Amino acid sequence: MVTADQAFPARIDGFTTVKQSGGPNCTGSGMVGPNLTALIRRSKGCRGVVGALYKDAANNEYTIVVFGMKDPRDAVHLVTTLGSNPMDYEVGVLLPPAGSGLRPLPADSGLVQSFAGTGRLAVVGLAQWSDGRAKDYQSLVGGLQPLIGAVTKTAGGHDHA
Repeated sequence: MVTADQAFPARIDGFTTVKQSGGPNCTGSGMVGPNLTALIRRSKGCRGVVGALYKDAANNEYTIVVFGMKDPRDAVHLVTTLGSNPMDYEVGVLLPPAGSGLRPLPADSGLVQSFAGTGRLAVVGLAQWSDGRAKDYQSLVGGLQPLIGAVTKTAGGHDHA
């Protein structure tokens, strides 16, 4: 399983890592919703999960979570299933640590998500405006896409059996 340090470079094209987390338990963190938990439990297994909180120059917040599945077909199934219902948020955002310059955003703040995968990895990306506003979602998705793409490529390059 790829490690957080391998998956999440400190800096990626205007984004800076604020926090990393992860471990072997893919569903026990309280950050995974019931539908995703059920998908993982029905799979051939999950090797681990790593996540990172990034910020951009405007302090917008981006959570990227990488699930390492045992079978590449399960990774594809997760990405396909989650992507088919983009308003079902099955992965929680990482809260910023004290001193990061970021603030925890309220539950009703605007949120977008995107999905990607490579090999045995399923990647979920979430983004929020720094002020929590709930509008201009297309621009927020536009900011998320290069980050999730770069993390997917980097993590995939380090994920070995």
